[in-house]
Amino acid sequence: MGRRFLQVPLLDEHDLFPDAKLSCGLQVNQVKLAMAKTYSLLNLLNVTLVNNGYDRLEELLLTNAFAGFISEALVKLLSEASDTLVRNRKTGGHPDLVPKGMYQNNSVLMGEGIEVKASLQSGGWQGHNPEKGWLMVFQYSIDIESEPKEDRRPTEFVQVLAAELVANDWNFSGRKGKSRRTITASINRRGMKKLRDNPIYKRGAGRQPRLP
Repeated sequence: MGRRFLQVPLLDEHDLFPDAKLSCGLQVNQVKLAMAKTYSLLNLLNVTLVNNGYDRLEELLLTNAFAGFISEALVKLLSEASDTLVRNRKTGGHPDLVPKGMYQNNSVLMGEGIEVKASLQSGGWQGHNPEKGWLMVFQYSIDIESEPKEDRRPTEFVQVLAAELVANDWNFSGRKGKSRRTITASINRRGMKKLRDNPIYKRGAGRQPRLP
């Protein structure tokens, strides 16, 4: 089978949900293109790393750092694929993608658009604040345990979900006393239902009978 861990995963058209609701003119085929280019980018980096004696990026980076890399790649590639959205150029700005031309220099601290999150987790996704607006979540899987390394599965998207969330779709966790814990907000059951009710992509969905 060769070096399985350097193979590029295939995106099955039947795993896409063409009728999924999206915002700001973004289209499902554009999401698919960004996903495919993310696979190609990761493969290019990993082939270069492995051929020069290093581990794959998945093994080199901590889990949070790798999730951040995937998120940043998706934001850039979605911006390139979309006719209507562009990357928010404001450092720390929300959301990640904003409508082209809506804000000066495509830069805004808090505005309209789509926030993008990549995660290993299947739920309970977090943010720093209970943000109102559209959120698109890309869940992926990583194999960093199988041996030998060459037989590990390549990193692959499991599902992509999107929904417009409001403040009460989040549970806020602040600090108490002198605690230094990071302030976070987690998507609650109400928010999770919104996301799960609007899939854009689900790996293996095409192998399952779909309800009319």
